[in-house]
Amino acid sequence: MAENEYQRREAEEIGCDGLLGGIARNLYSHREIHASIATKADGPFYCPTCHSDALIHKCIEKQDHFAHIARLSPTIGPKESALHYQCKTELCSLLRKAHPGGNWDIERPIKENKEKKIPELRPDVSGRINGIPIAIEVQASALSITNIFKRTSGYAKRGIAILWLVPLYKPLGDQPFRPRLYERYFHSLYFGRTYYWWADQGLVLKPVHYDIATRHIEYKEWYENGALMTGGDYEANYRIIKNPLYGPDAKIDTNFIREPRPQFTPINERKTVPASIIWHDTHSSWWKK
Repeated sequence: MAENEYQRREAEEIGCDGLLGGIARNLYSHREIHASIATKADGPFYCPTCHSDALIHKCIEKQDHFAHIARLSPTIGPKESALHYQCKTELCSLLRKAHPGGNWDIERPIKENKEKKIPELRPDVSGRINGIPIAIEVQASALSITNIFKRTSGYAKRGIAILWLVPLYKPLGDQPFRPRLYERYFHSLYFGRTYYWWADQGLVLKPVHYDIATRHIEYKEWYENGALMTGGDYEANYRIIKNPLYGPDAKIDTNFIREPRPQFTPINERKTVPASIIWHDTHSSWWKK
């Protein structure tokens, strides 16, 4: 993959292209500096577009560049496959007990329908609640948006309500963080909330709204080419860093409903969300719109 293409994809994943030009600002002086001449001693740095912290990367095989840095959610990765399996088995076991007639199973294949151009699907957990067919996808890896789109669309064409959830190896916490691209995608799909699960929650999910987070940009005066420059002394909204705003706990089998959604493109995102049938919670919005 060409270097420029890699950087563009990275910017799309992060949600900001403010560093693509190789320029960042010093956190205290607010002066812009190019990565080709910047050193760690010139920092700390921040992105002039989204105001999040940036780090200088000096590379041998690649161009020197700045990269965004921010806390991420503690998602389950390849090394935590046991936790991924635990999540699926725990959910399936509890749903079998609560809904014994729901035919709940793990990774049950749903055959391909060539005539309708619907691919084979293998949901992590699937069954019925009060006769409603439901598929639960436990998103434990960085599945591409294209694949999420195809699966979501495939379930809708079969009349199956889809619940995407993000399993964590520890609680998300209350500090600001940067949602990944697929987390933001789920946030759009489920009316401004993403569902998180971690150990010992049972059938309870934590709905989280990504609320505005801010940082204070300090006032600073400096001279540039003999002219007095000033900057700062204001609160700036982060563009890619959000505050996790928790809603009421939502139990999969008692606080959720089936709802069809038409295709749409979220604000500030280029990724289209397909026509879908979602399994989402019944709580009213708990954030200011």
